[in-house]
Parts: sequence; structure tokens; C-alpha cells
Amino acid sequence: MKNYTLYSIMFISFVLFLLTAFTTQIYGKLKIDEIIIQWVNENTSSLIKQMMEMLSIIGSSEVILIVTGLIAVIFLVKKDWFHLIFFLIVSVGGVFLNFILKIIFQRERPGGEVSHIDVFHVSLEIPSFSFPSGHTMRAAILFLFFIYLITRFVAHNRYKIPLFILCGLSIVGIAVSRLFLDAHFLSDTFAAINISIAWFTCSYIVLRRYDDSQNRLRQVTFGK
Repeated sequence: MKNYTLYSIMFISFVLFLLTAFTTQIYGKLKIDEIIIQWVNENTSSLIKQMMEMLSIIGSSEVILIVTGLIAVIFLVKKDWFHLIFFLIVSVGGVFLNFILKIIFQRERPGGEVSHIDVFHVSLEIPSFSFPSGHTMRAAILFLFFIYLITRFVAHNRYKIPLFILCGLSIVGIAVSRLFLDAHFLSDTFAAINISIAWFTCSYIVLRRYDDSQNRLRQVTFGK
């Protein structure tokens, strides 16, 4: 993918995140948030809620932590240092970025309840605010990385396209599940997806440029 395309994606996603962030700070609960919450409350059955709970598990801290560890081990065994470092930067760095953004904006969750960060049923007694959605952001970064791997290593379009669709639906599905579980507003999940795209593309651009510069330096050094 051309650099200008990546820069455009990063810029547009970051602008959309900023617009959402400052709009929610100025106006609080947006009209679209209220409309969606009302519709969800009126149309959520026990079956749908159970399905959404299962879908939401994919973006949980526990699942993301396990999957991150497995992927890191695979790259470590293969000695694929570029992808190991890239994945750890976008995934671990994304978690810290989400935490920082939550602290900055401190938006209350729907209903005003206070949630805390919980990992493997151990509460860290750290408040977890609503904006941006942590579940959505963790899942978006993970599936964006899968999309990157598919683009890089899957040769045939007949495999690529279904996998792209599956990854995209997974991101959207997890974002939607947070609405049905009354855990987030639509603006929380929309912002989470956009900042994830911006963070992912920014990390890739910076790391790719650094890796290319190191390769050129090695070529010059060994060429002498």
C-alpha cells in the first residue's frame, strides 16, 4: 500500500476520532447515542443479549491477553523480529493508549455506573471510563493486525476477501455488542474504531520507515 494512502487513512481516522471526542465533551450524550440506546432497550431480547455477551468476550482483556501471548510466541519462534515488535507495539501500546484516553476524557458509561478494570476476575480498582470503548479498541487492533497479515501472506483473492469480511464483521460485531450490553454509547465505539485505525497505521508507518533506514544502513556498511 502506498505511503500517501496510509497517511490519508491515518489522518482521516484521527480527525474523525477528534471530532467525536470533542463533540461528546461539548454536548455530552449525543442525540444519536440517545436514539440508539432507546432502540436497543426496546428491541433486546434475552437471546440477543446472550449472543452479544458471547461476542463481547472476544474483546475482553483475558482473551486479548491470551491471543497476544500466542501470536508473540509464534513470531518469537520464527525469529520474525519486525512483526514481533510491530505487533507488541500496536497491541500493548494500544492498551496503554486506551487507558490514557479514558483518563483524559473521563466520560461516564450509560446509566452512570462506575466500572473498574478487571482481568481474570481480579479487580485492579482502577476506574474504567466509557470513552473510547476498550473492548472495541482491543478487538479492532487485533483484527486490523489480522487484516495486515492476510494482505501480506495470503496470495489468492478467493481466500483474502472472505477473511477480510470476517475480520471486518468481527470488529463491527464486537462494537455493536457493547451497545446491546448497555456498556457503551455508539460514539464510544465509533471513536474506538477510528483511533485504533489511526494508531495502527501510525505505528506501521514509523516502524516501517525505521526498518527501511536500518536496512539501508546495513547495506551501506557491508557494501564498503
